[in-house]
Amino acid sequence: MGKKLVGLDIGTTTISALLLDAAAGEVVDVVTVRNNASLKGAAAWEALQSPDVILDQVGQILDAWFVKHRDIAGIGITGQMHGILYVDREGRALSPLMTWQDGRGDLPTDNGITCAASLAAVTGRQAATGMGCVTHLYNAHHGLVPFGAASFCSIMDFVAMRLVGRRRPLVDATNAAGFGAFDLERLRFMTEVFDSLGLDTDLLPEVTTTYPALGETRTGCPVFVPLGDNQASFLGSVRDVGRTVLVNVGTGGQVSVFQPDCAHYASLDTRPFPFGGYLAVGASLCGGRAYAQLQRFLSGVLRLFGGEHRPEADWDIMNAVDPAKLSGEPLIADTRFAGTRIDPALRGTLTSIGLDNFTPEHLIAAVRSGIVSELAAFYEELPVEGRKGKGLLVGSGNGLRLNAALRAAFEQRLGLKMLVPSFQEEASFGAALLAGTASGIFASLGDGSALIRFDKTGAD
Repeated sequence: MGKKLVGLDIGTTTISALLLDAAAGEVVDVVTVRNNASLKGAAAWEALQSPDVILDQVGQILDAWFVKHRDIAGIGITGQMHGILYVDREGRALSPLMTWQDGRGDLPTDNGITCAASLAAVTGRQAATGMGCVTHLYNAHHGLVPFGAASFCSIMDFVAMRLVGRRRPLVDATNAAGFGAFDLERLRFMTEVFDSLGLDTDLLPEVTTTYPALGETRTGCPVFVPLGDNQASFLGSVRDVGRTVLVNVGTGGQVSVFQPDCAHYASLDTRPFPFGGYLAVGASLCGGRAYAQLQRFLSGVLRLFGGEHRPEADWDIMNAVDPAKLSGEPLIADTRFAGTRIDPALRGTLTSIGLDNFTPEHLIAAVRSGIVSELAAFYEELPVEGRKGKGLLVGSGNGLRLNAALRAAFEQRLGLKMLVPSFQEEASFGAALLAGTASGIFASLGDGSALIRFDKTGAD
């Protein structure tokens, strides 16, 4: 039996694939391509992609690897959570993928209440636009569910079943929970909520809490049930699940902590974890995007005054600002520039402006600190018991990997040294580890996690 494992991460802007040699513990190959599936919607609030274009891009990557590597033992898949598409009884796509960025859930309906608010009121849990059940509720009320639809599913569930010729999606609990209207304790959809809202429960996909092979590709390679990208990133970044705080900064930001039991929090999501337990997750909409917005602002100021702009140097200049060397009181930046999942209308602020601190350097330090403060506040919302024993801090995502100053700010706030995984595609790596566990190459997730290495010393 082969010892190579594929991990696929179907992201919103890129599709990444990682080939892991499980025996040697080495990454053999990594391919990242631009996700070319974006579609222009009829309305500005639509965020759509073509499932078949995504499937074709994935197929091209796999076909090339199947020619070069005859010992691939399994394929694990993860990708953008929350979004949905509809499929027919043959498993073919009947609609575009309505991604997690789709805004229809925040549109007022006839009674003036949004679908996100309606679902939250019925379930008693947080609901946001872009979540699959919110999207489906809107579609059902506006006659947008396509004729012949047999089920809805995530993009990774669609890709997985099409790779093996399966006709109906099988969705694991980590993905299903991201749709909303999901019972976290019993790990099933709240069918009674669907009934109360007049929704057809037959369109709900089947849910599993195990990771069987869905089938095999035409080359005979098993494809396993996909998992959510947050859980996959955790798997691909964390060696000691019980002791680690994971911070991810990309376009947005996340802080994730493993919890053995299901608990509910005001601002954090509780998400099922593969093979048992949960992640408490705080998610910001503007993580690295806030820092990028600051770069655009500073570049605009330079152009306005006729200065010479060198974009390639911007990040190095910004990252070199050391708050310890700044005089005067610090500026305070609230970097929730795009609101929050609970309150999309919220906007950021800049306060404590004085004559001695209204400088570009203070602004850079303030935005950096604001990104840290929003994510740290999520972690600090956990009860003392939930933070007990968390002695390791791991940072993932390019927003941290490429920004030592931001890593240092997190270290100072949380009082822990930050470790950075050596493999850049953490979600793809996590999907490969799951495939290795599901296929029996690894005896447990812990055995697979032992392959994770960190760039900083002291991690091993």
